[in-house]
Amino acid sequence: MSARFLTLVQREIWEHRGGLIYTPFIVGAVMIGLFLLTGGSTFYWKSTIDGSGNMAEGALKMAETQLNPAQMQLIAQAALWSTALVWQMVMFIVVFFYCLGSLYDDRRDRSVLFWKSMPVSDLETVLSKVATAVVVAPLAMLAGVIVGQIVLILLGGILVAMHGGNPWKLVWSHLNPFVIWAQFAIVQGVQALYLLPLFGWLMLASAFARGRPFLWAVLPPVMLSIAESWLRFTTDFAFSKVIWEFIVRRFAAGFAPVSINADFGDTNVNAGLSGTKYAANFDDVLARVASLDLWVGVAIGIAFLAGAIYLRRYRDDSTS
Repeated sequence: MSARFLTLVQREIWEHRGGLIYTPFIVGAVMIGLFLLTGGSTFYWKSTIDGSGNMAEGALKMAETQLNPAQMQLIAQAALWSTALVWQMVMFIVVFFYCLGSLYDDRRDRSVLFWKSMPVSDLETVLSKVATAVVVAPLAMLAGVIVGQIVLILLGGILVAMHGGNPWKLVWSHLNPFVIWAQFAIVQGVQALYLLPLFGWLMLASAFARGRPFLWAVLPPVMLSIAESWLRFTTDFAFSKVIWEFIVRRFAAGFAPVSINADFGDTNVNAGLSGTKYAANFDDVLARVASLDLWVGVAIGIAFLAGAIYLRRYRDDSTS
């Protein structure tokens, strides 16, 4: 990797550090604040449960006496996953709009003229923006997740102790955050490939649009999906869903790229958005790499990125 390419990536980080770098830690601060507000408010609950003087103490006693270690571990791990998905959802929105404006904004403010005067190719410029979206943003998010969850774990144990519970028995002994962080990091790598057609399309729309890139990005696939469904319906009275499913799976994986498989003895719980049921464990994550669906999407994404590079190189630099 050349020093010039790294400089381009650093430029992207510098120009978008608020959304890409600061946002994960702002999300963590908000979640910690809400956690403290919610946990602290339980001191004022006056309802009784399980013979305890207040609801919080009663709930802790019930958990300690009626839940086995496997169930406690499942609850603790699900809590970590659920908070991690909050970061994931926010960062997906940030990266979505970053890609959407990546090649349009510098034409709008005419800074593209300066960068084209530099010894930097359009290929390097576009690839630096792709690297920022699929590498830098997930790494920043993972750092925010790790720091935020460490604080939440510590605060959770403290609040349990303040309510009369045993933080080691009820919280800390059942957590294995390193496994979740490792799995989440691998998920981000697989997801980068899985979302490449979406990011490539957004950059293609950003390079093409003279104005309102959001409409150029959204309306064509929506209209194509509607046309596909209408043509299928007029021929054999069935609704086609190939394009719809392709789009929905990618968006679902962007918001929540994990699923949960839980065994409660006589009850099995399987939860996940469409297209996300591949990250319940390490084997499922790695199995997605061998799926045809992922590599078809990668090929489509590369084609979109090639179109974005072509438009940046040969199209005029004006916007409306």
